[in-house]
Amino acid sequence: MRNKEMSRMLKWVAMVVIAVGVVCCLFNIAQFNDRNLGLMVGIGFLIGGAQIMLFGVIAPLMQKNQDHVQAAAPAQEELA
Repeated sequence: MRNKEMSRMLKWVAMVVIAVGVVCCLFNIAQFNDRNLGLMVGIGFLIGGAQIMLFGVIAPLMQKNQDHVQAAAPAQEELA
């Protein structure tokens, strides 16, 4: 149950970070160059939000895989 809660919370945090990134980018889109700090921060928030979202999706899957491997390990020891 904790995996679902963690995943759900990470997805919400990612959505908030992505929303902040979109707002930052929209307010600073007029001067589109690498010296525009607001735009660069907005792009950073977009990239960071995508990575948080990816971790929120992958972490519970990796935890399920690890639980599956641990559950199968005692069964293999009994066969030996």
